[in-house]
Amino acid sequence: MLKILVPLAGPSDLFTNAGFVYPKPLIEINGITMIQLVIDRIKAVSQPHQIIFILKHEDVQKYHLDNTLKLLAPGCDIVKLKNETKGALCSILMAIDKIDKDDSLLILNGDQIIDIDFETINQYWTEQAADAGVVTFTSVHPRWSFAKIEGGEVVQTAEKNPISNNAIAGYYYFKNAGTFLECAAQCILNDVQLDGRFFISPVINEYVLKQKKVLNYPIEKDTYHSFYSPQMINEYLKQRN
Repeated sequence: MLKILVPLAGPSDLFTNAGFVYPKPLIEINGITMIQLVIDRIKAVSQPHQIIFILKHEDVQKYHLDNTLKLLAPGCDIVKLKNETKGALCSILMAIDKIDKDDSLLILNGDQIIDIDFETINQYWTEQAADAGVVTFTSVHPRWSFAKIEGGEVVQTAEKNPISNNAIAGYYYFKNAGTFLECAAQCILNDVQLDGRFFISPVINEYVLKQKKVLNYPIEKDTYHSFYSPQMINEYLKQRN
């Protein structure tokens, strides 16, 4: 089965400092919560799948975020974190008991949308027999993670370091969960972190070392929308209005 993991437990200081009361997933954009925009894209996936949301325990207790997600994505599973982890990769690993080693994985940022049919992207990985894949767009801004492409395959990734102009759009595919968990554990053992936080992109480098087939799916920059900050939400609204 395809397990779609959406970590929602990361810090959101930019929004808190801007006076937002509710957690980032519940911030409304044109009257629709941010997380609903994400879920609406996932609904295009036709193969059997389950969404797993990773939440702060505080957001569940105070704002009942788990109930909102169960209404928006019936059948989803919830992982509640009582303490902050050391980054998205650590948060993902907290869902390990929800994942079978033969599952395939799709890891998505909870504060972004891609205006490309997810079914089309997922079919590409299958048709090309990819062991792992990333969606990329053109940028050199160091806020992103990056993938270096050679001979049509990803040969290296870097976090917050523009080693190419192929920025990763917060969409990671892994054909086999068992292999992903091995590579993720190796990243942590090797202490591959940035400013004390472990990210998803370095896992791709472990795949490359194992000589696995890692591909990218390039998209136009204007089809990728990040809601990382209030400013980015305003920019999105300007494009839509």
